[in-house]
Amino acid sequence: MMRALFFFPLVLLAACNQASSVHSERTRDWYMQHDTERLARVPECKNDAAQLATPDCQNAIAAQQQITVLGK
Repeated sequence: MMRALFFFPLVLLAACNQASSVHSERTRDWYMQHDTERLARVPECKNDAAQLATPDCQNAIAAQQQITVLGK
């Protein structure tokens, strides 16, 4: 029981630390207006399947696809 009380706060701290390193969610329109960030984010998303499923990556990729097909 004492071990559980000791490790529980450590697990919570580790989870909070990991969550803070995640990219904030931005809209497709934001990515369309910020070329540098979009061009950096799309390869990151395509390189990591877990990130690819996030709304932020979906927005970055959708913005890139729209710009590629229709232009700005």
